[in-house]
Amino acid sequence: MVCIVRLLKKRNIDMALSYLLSTILIDNQLSVILNKSQDFEQFSKYVIELGLISRKLNSFAPYFINAIVILKQSNVINISEGFLQLNDQSFPDGDLGSIRLRKISNNVDFLLDICKNLSSKEMYNKLNIQL
Repeated sequence: MVCIVRLLKKRNIDMALSYLLSTILIDNQLSVILNKSQDFEQFSKYVIELGLISRKLNSFAPYFINAIVILKQSNVINISEGFLQLNDQSFPDGDLGSIRLRKISNNVDFLLDICKNLSSKEMYNKLNIQL
């Protein structure tokens, strides 16, 4: 949940992109690849070579949906026209004493930066993800 909120503190994101970015940030293998990449092209090349992303997305789906439901029911987020919007800016900030959350937080800015000019559809296509 903190990962989703961290993304939404930066900008409103559509549901498909939030799902993809959250999966990349939370998964250890994908985070390692992200840290080795200079841009989204390089990241997508590595991910495609390893054939990881579709399996990772499928396994993460129930957790993502559960987190979205909890955040929505708690009025932390709002969903409007397919976009997630942060309602509660007071949601815990920082790493909450967790090394893992600190790593995720550090990767949020970089990930958003390397994909800032790409639509969700372009990112899914570049990663060869079948919708």
